Parts: sequence; structure tokens; C-alpha cells
Amino acid sequence: MKNSGTYEITNKAYEDIASIACQGIKNVYPVKKDKSYAEAKIDKNSDLSIVLSVKVKQGVDIVELCNRVQEEVAENILLMTGTECKKINIDIQGFVK
Repeated sequence: MKNSGTYEITNKAYEDIASIACQGIKNVYPVKKDKSYAEAKIDKNSDLSIVLSVKVKQGVDIVELCNRVQEEVAENILLMTGTECKKINIDIQGFVK
């Protein structure tokens, strides 16, 4: 198929994909009232990074959970956009009983 133009994916689209991925993971909760989890940034080299602000269930293995979250978000972004996410940082802002 012939390329007939370009396309651009907004930061909001990346944030929505990351938030949807987080919603499917048990023991991870949004911090913001609008139920969004993510903030996307694209640097001057066009590298994508995501910052996730979450609360986690008290008593879970945080390292294992964060690894799973990073894998799910990276996989979803890659599958849906073809973009490799260079960094996925997780900011744990509290716990849920």
C-alpha cells in the first residue's frame, strides 16, 4: 500500500492506552479522580516515556506488581501504536486496604 500521508499520536492517546492497561491489573488503583493513571512525555529524540501515578493494595509484592504493570503498559502501547516506550516510571502514592 502506498503511503499517502503521515499520522501523529497525541500524548493523550498514549495516556489513555496506559490507563486502560492499568485498569485491567488487579491491586492497582488510580490516584486522580478522573481515573487516569498516566502522563506521557515525548522528548526531543522522539522517545516516549510514561509516568504512572497509582495506589496499590496493601500487602502485595510491590516489585512484582510494578514489573507486571510496566510489562502490560509497554506491550499495550507497542501493540496499539507500534511505538516502543523507553521508560515507564511508577509513582506509588499510597496504599488501599
